[in-house]
Amino acid sequence: MTALTLLVMAGIFLFSGADGTRSGMQSGIFAGLLFWMNPEDASFLVRKTAHFTIYLVLGLCMNGTLREWGIHSRSRRAFLSVLLCFLYACSDEWHQTFVPGRAGQIRDVLLDTAGSLTGTVAAILIQWPAHRRRKNGTGV
Repeated sequence: MTALTLLVMAGIFLFSGADGTRSGMQSGIFAGLLFWMNPEDASFLVRKTAHFTIYLVLGLCMNGTLREWGIHSRSRRAFLSVLLCFLYACSDEWHQTFVPGRAGQIRDVLLDTAGSLTGTVAAILIQWPAHRRRKNGTGV
C-alpha cells in the first residue's frame, strides 16, 4: 500500500508540474465532454473534480499505508491520514507557485483536504465489517 500511496503522490506532483497551457489542454479534453456547459465553467468543474477525486484516492491509500505501518486505532489513523494529505496538498499548491501559468490556491488545499477526508472515511467504512468480525472473534 505504501508503494501505491507514493505512486499517487508522484502522479499529483507530475500533474502539478504541467505549465498553465498544458494543464488547460488536459482539462479541456474532459471539459469538451460537457458540451452543454460554457467551456470556461466546464473546465473549472473538471479541474476541481480532479482535485477532489485524486485526493480522495490519496486518502484511501494513505489510510491503508498507515494501517500497514501498524497504526490500528481508526481515529488516530483517520486524523493522521487527513493531516498528511493536507500537508501534501499545501506542498502541492506551493509547488505550483513555481510553475509558469499556475498559482497555488487556498481553496484547492481545502478541496483537496475534503477529498482526502472523504477517502479516509470511505476506507474506514470499508474496513469496518472486517474489524467487527475480528473484534467479535467470528472471522478473518
